[in-house]
Amino acid sequence: MLQITRQTEYAIRGLMELAQRDEGTPIRLKTIAEACEVSEAFLAKIFQMLSQHNVVKSHRGVKGGFSLGRDIKEINLREVVDICEGGIALNHCLRKVDPCHRAEDCKMSKVWGKAQSALVEALETTTLADLI
Repeated sequence: MLQITRQTEYAIRGLMELAQRDEGTPIRLKTIAEACEVSEAFLAKIFQMLSQHNVVKSHRGVKGGFSLGRDIKEINLREVVDICEGGIALNHCLRKVDPCHRAEDCKMSKVWGKAQSALVEALETTTLADLI
């Protein structure tokens, strides 16, 4: 079964929740985690990764929490998947690091490449704005 990790799923859920609640003030991580039914510690790890790429901003202090790092129209799902999954490779032959040595002569490699291109296009053209 080909499937993204829970980390990516929770990242997208958390971003959607943040986008729906964003009124210019940071939202507490606990509030987002409860709404998404995910552990606060796990979501903190995910949001830390997202903040390193300016997808979310972390705010410290009593009124701290998280806000979006950019407009919802500028955050696409491919970026979130790349951050959480470390890239997209449907098969070993499509990996950037240590790809299959037979990839250039393999007929299936072309099929995997075509499928991956369709997936990447779908993720690139779907923004956080599209989801909410």
